[in-house]
Amino acid sequence: MEKVELNKMECRYPSIFKVMWLAIVVWMVVCIANYFGHWLLPDKLDGFGMSVLFLFGVTMICCFGKGLLNLISEYDILAIDATTKRVVSIAFMVSFTVLFVISIWKMCGTTDHHSDFTRNGTVTSIPIETVFSIVGNTLKAAAFSIGIVLFYWYIRMCFILFSGRIRRISVEIALALMMMAYLSVYMNDMLVVNVTVVLIAVAFLYDIWRFADFREEHFPINWIKNMVEEE
Repeated sequence: MEKVELNKMECRYPSIFKVMWLAIVVWMVVCIANYFGHWLLPDKLDGFGMSVLFLFGVTMICCFGKGLLNLISEYDILAIDATTKRVVSIAFMVSFTVLFVISIWKMCGTTDHHSDFTRNGTVTSIPIETVFSIVGNTLKAAAFSIGIVLFYWYIRMCFILFSGRIRRISVEIALALMMMAYLSVYMNDMLVVNVTVVLIAVAFLYDIWRFADFREEHFPINWIKNMVEEE
């Protein structure tokens, strides 16, 4: 299938999108200025920014959710085909095997757990922790497999079926998630890390603004007047 170039998508609520986009920009400017001036507490500023980012994420889902659903249904992106089934089975088998080996190592590697349920070298009962371990590993492997399939569908949609600005936005989202994971483990205030975060954020804000197609206002300013006239 030939790739489809996708550079625009309908933004269902332009006013809300613009307000939240501007809030992110203002927060970024304040953070950059505070990095050199140290007027505000960084922890408080980061906490405030996390709330703004969460609201912006919800706004993006509301604004572009319908367009993404149309793309998914039109191109059958979430189809459970043979490749998807193969990905699920391989991911489940590998993850379950690894988790089961880890469980065996934890239960039998360092402590003599079998002394409680063996007598004269024979097994007298099944340890309940073994049952819980198998059930837990199965559930964890299933959750991991679902995550792998979602990641596979993400790659399929953003890098195989489509090209254009949606691909750049997908790369920027992936880089942002990687930076968040890195900073959650290795918290630091290095200039290189801060510059990288700012560059990713600026590129994403620019691309998401150009990606949004402001066709119509779904929340008109005079919506109360229109409702009264209809009555």
